[in-house]
Amino acid sequence: MARPPQIYVLVAIWAVKGFEELFRGVIGGAFYVVSQVAQGKLGGYGLHLAVQSSLFAAVMAAGSFYVMVALWLGKGAARAWGIAFALLNEISVLAYLVTRPAEFGGDVALVRTVIIASIVNLGIVGVLLFDGRLARFLGHTRLIGWWAPRR
Repeated sequence: MARPPQIYVLVAIWAVKGFEELFRGVIGGAFYVVSQVAQGKLGGYGLHLAVQSSLFAAVMAAGSFYVMVALWLGKGAARAWGIAFALLNEISVLAYLVTRPAEFGGDVALVRTVIIASIVNLGIVGVLLFDGRLARFLGHTRLIGWWAPRR
């Protein structure tokens, strides 16, 4: 299978995004929840939000790995799912500007994190939407819905 060079780059980016969500969100979140509950510092609504955050990270990690494999295999669904997960990740990154997690400390680190993540997420969306070689490799999948007939 003759893969365009964009596939190698996108697969690497999705692998990094997936492992980041897995290690930082799922595993790191689980350690945080367990340690805070054991110390009696986390309960009720805070516990609910922490578990919900870990579950969201698990969904994002699974989605990242799915898009990574689908891109590598040349599946047409990789474009739509890649765009969906990149935009979902972008929404969650922009939410940092509103929620301001305590671990960021200052405005500079927060803004730098959001800008870098936004460049990556919107870059992925741009490549998946507008790159002709990638569209040919993935089978000219039209991004108007699964119900639309292929022509």
